[in-house]
Amino acid sequence: MRIDQTFDRRELLRRAILLVGGTAIAAPVELFADSGAKARFFGPAEYSLLEVVADIIMPRTDTPGAIDAGVPLAFDALMKNWASRERQEQFRALLKEIDQAAREQGNGLLALEDTRRAEVLVAFDKSKNGDRVYRKFKELVLTLYYHSEVGATQELRYEHVPGRWEASVKMTPETRAWAV
Repeated sequence: MRIDQTFDRRELLRRAILLVGGTAIAAPVELFADSGAKARFFGPAEYSLLEVVADIIMPRTDTPGAIDAGVPLAFDALMKNWASRERQEQFRALLKEIDQAAREQGNGLLALEDTRRAEVLVAFDKSKNGDRVYRKFKELVLTLYYHSEVGATQELRYEHVPGRWEASVKMTPETRAWAV
């Protein structure tokens, strides 16, 4: 029997992980988000809102932020390819709720200035203290960020094979936490 399909490297990795029973969270972000791909689960307005929220949660500073790491696209791919229908509905409703919280103060989140966006999300964050869906949403944004190459190598300090043992390391403002 001859198979006429050709697979690229990403597709082969996806199938290999599924074959050996890999879990979604342990896989690199790059397996879920093809570079240059467009959002496939969220509509254009929802995706723009997701980008803004992810950027506020993990902004660009002296290191790349969530947008640079491809978090929104990876998040979108997880929703389309992996999340349960219940989780999909919860996160869609959460994005609408965030936008509605902004509308109660004037405009939707996308229409606000950057500083005002952050203020609205901080207030929303405080009002949602203890909400499991919101907590899971933020956790997923951060997990996708820190599992990306950018998050693991530029935000965190990463050594595949650690060097010599140092019992005491001098801490400075430039010292980074360790990636796993």
